[in-house]
Amino acid sequence: RFHRGDYTVEVSINDYLDIYCPHYEEPLPERMERYVLYMVNYEGHASCDHRQRGFKRWECNRPDSPNGPLKFSEKFQLFTPFSLGFEFRPGHEYYYI
Repeated sequence: RFHRGDYTVEVSINDYLDIYCPHYEEPLPERMERYVLYMVNYEGHASCDHRQRGFKRWECNRPDSPNGPLKFSEKFQLFTPFSLGFEFRPGHEYYYI
């Protein structure tokens, strides 16, 4: 859930967070938004700097995708069988920019 005045989401282990990328039915290339989302440490979040021990998590780079908006799902799990997965620990804070 989001907290008023803040971009904070509280999750538990085995919850999912879905990220939907911008999508445009009628593309106007000069107005289409594209994003790269990084997972960063606290300092990177506070300074909005992905170079602060950050890494690219997702890239929203197809705003005119014929199949609708791209969707990325983050599963908050202790262990992952996937090489691109990330393992989370209860009580820790994680940051995206």
